[in-house]
Amino acid sequence: MENLLGLPTLGLRSRWSRPPSTTPKMLNLCSNGVRGSTLLLRPTTLVRPHSASIASDLSEGCLVNNPALSRGAASTPTTLTKVLVCRSSLEKKNSQNSTIDFLKKIGLDDSQVEKVVKSYPRLLRCSVEKTLIPKIRVLEDFGICGSELISVIASNPSLLKCVSRDSFLAKLDFLKSILGSVENARNAVKKGKWILYVSLTNILQPNFESLKSCGISDGRLQKFLVKHHKYLCTNPKSLQESLVRVEQVLGIPRESAMFLYGFEAMASFSKRGLELKFEMFKRYGWSESDVLVMAKRMPQCLLTSEAKLKTSMGFFVNKLGYEIGYLAERPTLLSFSMEGRILPRYAVMQVLQERNLLRRNPSIYTYLNRTEFRFLDAYVLPFKDELPELYEAYTGKKSVDSSVQEGKQYGSLQDSCISSRRAS
Repeated sequence: MENLLGLPTLGLRSRWSRPPSTTPKMLNLCSNGVRGSTLLLRPTTLVRPHSASIASDLSEGCLVNNPALSRGAASTPTTLTKVLVCRSSLEKKNSQNSTIDFLKKIGLDDSQVEKVVKSYPRLLRCSVEKTLIPKIRVLEDFGICGSELISVIASNPSLLKCVSRDSFLAKLDFLKSILGSVENARNAVKKGKWILYVSLTNILQPNFESLKSCGISDGRLQKFLVKHHKYLCTNPKSLQESLVRVEQVLGIPRESAMFLYGFEAMASFSKRGLELKFEMFKRYGWSESDVLVMAKRMPQCLLTSEAKLKTSMGFFVNKLGYEIGYLAERPTLLSFSMEGRILPRYAVMQVLQERNLLRRNPSIYTYLNRTEFRFLDAYVLPFKDELPELYEAYTGKKSVDSSVQEGKQYGSLQDSCISSRRAS
């Protein structure tokens, strides 16, 4: 049996027919005796949608230059898909070109644009008008402009990530309030890779409140955050755990002047990382109590590298004969540069002692802790006429070449010391 248009009645709905709820039906009996519904189709329902309306929105070249889009093929579903993909591709390409043109317009060169796009590819999907231009205006209003703006964006493209302008402004205002000035906030933005990208309410504010709750004065906290604003971007849970470990592991109370430095050290290590650091000191003869004594007095020494520790141990312990306990109670000795301070000053003092020019011999801790001005005033300038070569050598740091070379040998001396200790 056929329907009114001459189509076989199979009890099935045509692919191009209207939904059953809106299409008139009549009951009919199929050839197999099954009662089915015959669709009364209008002629227009059998005509497939034409692609002309879609194609008209595309560039002429995309259609004409594509051999697959002939008149005969233009009405197939596969061709429609290709047309839509072509359109999407064109829109994407236009968006990418707009972003790249905008970056060049504000002053970035080709290499900087390439670096920005590689580090943050999603930037190409940002709207120039809705996202990029408002961000640039906010940064310029904040005082970051010209070559500074170019440098900031080239090194920190995350500043342009797709967050709202209001959020951008709120974070800048927050930084200005906690860091004390626009200049400090501006420096934090220029150096802090994530500081304007992380959440204000979920990360920046909770971290600041956690640090403030430790009883640290506003002045000290402000000074610390100006230098270490990266901790504002830390996971709040990790930050709180680090604060607890300062007291529990290092034994530094919150009212101590060393508490923030202890926090800096703890924030740099996982639990396992701290265990490995203690093991490193123990390999050079330190006990756990020695390490804790040092950490309470100067927690930053926990960040000492093994190479630096080996050189320091070779000089102070193996050459000069100091006990480890002496170093633990005077940890600043481990923080000084061997080539920049320790060996040049030691060489000067050796010359003066050999010539009997000192009324009393200060300890190495005393003269190494003096500022450069006070060291020159006490041990170099008074002997400038008598020992002009000493003054010239020290101020030019030329007399220490042999001492520096000698200092590099202390590491191998320490290695032999460790080997003999293990053998015994």
